[in-house]
Amino acid sequence: MSDKCVTVVEIGSSKLSCIVAQRGVNGIFNIKASASVEYAGFFEGEFVEKSLLEEALRDLFSQVRTIYKKDINKIFVGVPAEFSKVYFVKDQISFKFKRAVKESDLQKLSSQASERIEIEDMEILSVSPICYSLDDDRKTNAPIKVKASKLSADFSVVLAQSSFIQTFNKIWTKMGIQQVHYLSEPLCEALMVLDKEERERTCIVIDVGARSTSVAFVKGDGLTSLTSFSMGSSYITSDLAEACEISYNDAKNLKKQIVLSLRGGENDFYELVSLGGRINKIPLNYANEVVSYRLELIAKTVNECIRLFANEYVPYYPVYLCGAGVAKIKGGKDFFAKCIGRNINYGVPPIPALDKPENASMMGLVEFALKEND
Repeated sequence: MSDKCVTVVEIGSSKLSCIVAQRGVNGIFNIKASASVEYAGFFEGEFVEKSLLEEALRDLFSQVRTIYKKDINKIFVGVPAEFSKVYFVKDQISFKFKRAVKESDLQKLSSQASERIEIEDMEILSVSPICYSLDDDRKTNAPIKVKASKLSADFSVVLAQSSFIQTFNKIWTKMGIQQVHYLSEPLCEALMVLDKEERERTCIVIDVGARSTSVAFVKGDGLTSLTSFSMGSSYITSDLAEACEISYNDAKNLKKQIVLSLRGGENDFYELVSLGGRINKIPLNYANEVVSYRLELIAKTVNECIRLFANEYVPYYPVYLCGAGVAKIKGGKDFFAKCIGRNINYGVPPIPALDKPENASMMGLVEFALKEND
């Protein structure tokens, strides 16, 4: 077990989360401290109440420091899909004679690829190999020690909006954070829930959060496509509140009761108990229809995102679902799968006690941060 701890911050669409963790035995993480705070979030790549972001982050770190009881000077911050873009780059190097490929060759290729990317108002987060090719166009994911006279590679380059990084850097400086490393949240999530063998072919990872949904195509060690849109489970809550004429908090409680696989009769209801003890009966079928309608809209937009990358929806691409947006609705995954016309598996981190879709992004960030910190 390593005694090195990392501090990771996740910028969610409705809450900010922070975890201090170290690597334990048997593939587990030892969580030293964790906290989360709700905030106004972001919409279409813009923070809703940007002026209150610093206050929310100070509150978050105050909670973490109270538990951890140590100074935090270095942090890893996940950049959400809505503030990111993916570019595809090809590059190659040639050798004077045929020889075994070395680790330094891969690093040189990666460096060359990153130098070719100059996008205004964007900063590079990662340069990841999708696949390597040798002299005879043989493709491989493990070229080290293989003899070749030239080596080429397809790279996925993930970039973040400079404005996102600048906004947070100003806040971290004010808070006394000395070192900040930014990570691609969708990339870390994908590498966490998909093992290397699965990533030898293209996979699709869908993350439905509170106010944002992302669709990532994954191959090798990188993303080949990334799209996102501002819609998620909080829209379902708002729909229930409006349609059933109840408060937003009551709608949250109602959503927890929803079972989409149920089909009731005229006398079947969901029951909400108010603070005063009054029971509010909501027709079961009506509430289910409200939830189903919004899930259909999310699924329709997901399919549009997929078609942006693949003209034909390739039937053998495995699909994995992460995030709490659909996963926490009873019967949500099966209904969502029906809407997009595909079988869906949950994307979960292979970590005991944390193997839930809603933990995929944070655990992916923690795993990547621990590797970077080794």
